[in-house]
Amino acid sequence: MDRLLSYFVRLIVWLSAFAKLLSHFGLCSYDEWSKGKKLKVLLVGYNGARNTGADARVVALTQQLEQAFPTQAVELTVMTLNTENVEGYFSKSIRLFKFSTLFFFSLLRALSRNHVAVLCEGSTLTRTFADALCMFYCEAAGIMRRQGKPCIAYGSEVGRVDGWLASLSRDLCRDTYFIVRTEASLKNLQDLGLHGHVGTDTAWTFQTSEGEAMAREQLMADGWDGQQPLMGVAVINPFCWPVRPSLWQWLKASLTGNHELQYDKMYFFSDNKERRLKFQHYLEEMATAVNHYQQEHDAFVVVLGMEKLDSKACRSLAEKIQGRHAFHTSLTCDVFLMTGLLRQLSVLVTSRYHAAVLSMERRIPIVAVSFDARLDGVIRETELDRDYLHRVDDSQLGAVVIASLHMVDEHREQIAELINRHLAEYKNKTHLMTQFFATWLNERFS
Repeated sequence: MDRLLSYFVRLIVWLSAFAKLLSHFGLCSYDEWSKGKKLKVLLVGYNGARNTGADARVVALTQQLEQAFPTQAVELTVMTLNTENVEGYFSKSIRLFKFSTLFFFSLLRALSRNHVAVLCEGSTLTRTFADALCMFYCEAAGIMRRQGKPCIAYGSEVGRVDGWLASLSRDLCRDTYFIVRTEASLKNLQDLGLHGHVGTDTAWTFQTSEGEAMAREQLMADGWDGQQPLMGVAVINPFCWPVRPSLWQWLKASLTGNHELQYDKMYFFSDNKERRLKFQHYLEEMATAVNHYQQEHDAFVVVLGMEKLDSKACRSLAEKIQGRHAFHTSLTCDVFLMTGLLRQLSVLVTSRYHAAVLSMERRIPIVAVSFDARLDGVIRETELDRDYLHRVDDSQLGAVVIASLHMVDEHREQIAELINRHLAEYKNKTHLMTQFFATWLNERFS
């Protein structure tokens, strides 16, 4: 069905060329830039779904762009699935545009009334989570190309895509410029015949002193004594991806009332007996490692759900923890508090990429349990992969994580030095990206 939807995406892109004509009849809103006009920039991303990483990326990006461009010259608009979920995230000058997971026409409306599109989700052209997410960004790029407006992918990941999705990406993104996060992404981009250069993630500059203060108060309320080592654990269900559309499953869920596997509307998680067994093994092994470390160090454990979809996995893990612990997810913690919690930790075991990124501001040692190329990449870039990078389906996962935690105890200072050095490089790259973007815009709108 994903492939069928790709033809609909192509149809929307073709229709987008007529948006200007239709606007004369009051059937849509269309805008073109001219000298003296405020430049309207649309940030196209996966915001408002209570995904801490996605929100932190865009909050940091808006701050970077607001520092680079005067508000009287540039108007920034952020796309969001839920305006309430991003309340307080952005300055008052930032506009919001609400859309839904059935994005086809809402994306067309949003792009038609803006002059520039910035694709600001990390997983821009990847199949890890959903082909539909990739199609979302392809449609945005295609509409901008069709309307003769510039489009840039900002801090993006490009995975190995093939078949019909590779063809869609090549066709619709051919005029989009990509600032990718890794050399591997650049190679994949070039294999598609697309162009760009290597930058980094925008979330490296995310700051929240208020969130850190709130987090410390929250942990004390949870029962932490302020002295115990704090062990953070960010778990997911790595085996329920990708999400795929299914009319049959949608009809079945509607008739039976069983929505357990439903992501949203007609999109459903992947599921079978083998996947469920792998997930249980992952949780059991993670619990083994956590309980071992907690008993050795009298640690207070904080289970962290970076995305609202992680809640079930976090709850299941929390039930297996034998000692004192707290359990927080993005359902109740906004991006500031969640980041603050990450930055209080003594050590972090994570399957979430942005948990690693956001914790590094405080040079916190990380043990990565990964299924995500983004997490693999950042651990390799910071030279921690040999001893601190593991796979979610490792048959001896508990043992190898325990071994890594022992290494943390022995090499805490060296880990902090490595993170500190690479953190400075990442922040410098974000500055260079902003400079590049300013030049890129000036070349097109001078």
